[in-house]
Amino acid sequence: MSDEASPAQGTARSATFLRRKAVAFELGITRHTLARIIATDKRFPPFFEISPGIEVIERSDLEKWIRQKKLTARVLQQR
Repeated sequence: MSDEASPAQGTARSATFLRRKAVAFELGITRHTLARIIATDKRFPPFFEISPGIEVIERSDLEKWIRQKKLTARVLQQR
């Protein structure tokens, strides 16, 4: 076995991508509710097409959006 790290084991974290159904599942909402959030929240990270008909979002972008929502909620609660 070589000492070289495989791409999956390397120091750089590989990106994880989620389709709409998986994003809805992660958020605990329906795909219909997700569609409403996407339509009304301009800060929601955009999906992009990786193949015809296959749209994904990067997990790290979704996590960043969630952190921002939590921070905003805390600030509003302190008022």
